[in-house]
Amino acid sequence: MLRYWLFLLAAILSETAGTTSLKAFDDVHYGQAGLLATSTFIALSYFLLSKAVLRIPLGIAYTCWEGVGLALVAMTSFLLFNEPMAPLKLIGIGCVLTGLIWLHQVMRHSND
Repeated sequence: MLRYWLFLLAAILSETAGTTSLKAFDDVHYGQAGLLATSTFIALSYFLLSKAVLRIPLGIAYTCWEGVGLALVAMTSFLLFNEPMAPLKLIGIGCVLTGLIWLHQVMRHSND
């Protein structure tokens, strides 16, 4: 089962890299290379997510992929691109991550 969680982690990191690439590799400076990098990371992310959902329930996997990815993209944008990290943004990210934990607990206990 650990293997599938590692697939999910790799999918999240690939999705974060792909989304970050949208801004990092702008058309002006990188042209087609930026598009290729973004497309490759996003395609890899979906492939890895498809491997993860072989054993992880789709609702859990997708929610983790989106929620953790959202938090990582926000942090990456703050660190790499100096985008603001307002308190309300932090609260929102905290709510998303709290929701992930809650959903995981509810789904886990409903399968017992």
